[in-house]
Formats: sequence, structure tokens, C-alpha cells
Amino acid sequence: MIVEQMGRLNEMRVVLASQSPRRREILSTLGLKNVEVEVSRFVENLDKRQFVSAEDYVLANASGKAKEVAQRLAIGTTEGPDLVIGSDTVVVLDGEILEKPESEKMAFDMLSRLSASEHTVI
Repeated sequence: MIVEQMGRLNEMRVVLASQSPRRREILSTLGLKNVEVEVSRFVENLDKRQFVSAEDYVLANASGKAKEVAQRLAIGTTEGPDLVIGSDTVVVLDGEILEKPESEKMAFDMLSRLSASEHTVI
């Protein structure tokens, strides 16, 4: 679906609200050129217990990131971005949402838990 719109999207001001080089690479591979990158300042401190599913939690974080960047870039200008893409990724293990580890020890502990365990990446 997005590939069919690539010509139109390439005429727009598109901003990726992420510092992930992989996400930018994915957009480039799809044919989206001239994507601006603006790291979101959205504070990811949403209460996971308030969400029915991990998918809803990820969507709320991604939306928060995109909205923060869109609002910030629109301040003081009439030429804000046409499209801001926000994204988020979590791992779910036994119903628990695991996010990006904050230290090497946390990363090691997380990988140890995930090793040989069935888990989902959203």
C-alpha cells in the first residue's frame, strides 16, 4: 500500500521521528527519498497497565513521538511537515512488555530471559 504512494510521498516533506538508522534504512529501501530525521523528545513513561494490549501501548508511544515532533516543527512556521512518521518497538515475553534496556547489565539480563523462550516483537 505505501509503495503505491511513493511518488506522492516523495513530493512531500516527510519527517521520521526516530533516531533509529534501521528505520530510516527501511524507508529508503521502500523508495522514500529525502526523509528528514528529527529525534522525538516525547517522554516514554506511559503506564503499561493502562493499555489493553502491547499493540495499543506501542501505538500510543509511536503516536506520541510523531505528535511531539509535528507540533515542535510547526511552531513559528506555516510550513510544517506534511507527514511525520513515529514508531516504537517492544518485546513481549509471557505477557510482560520489555523495552530497550538502559544498561549492558539490563541488556544481558533481558537476552538471558529471552534465550530459548518464545516471545513477540511488536
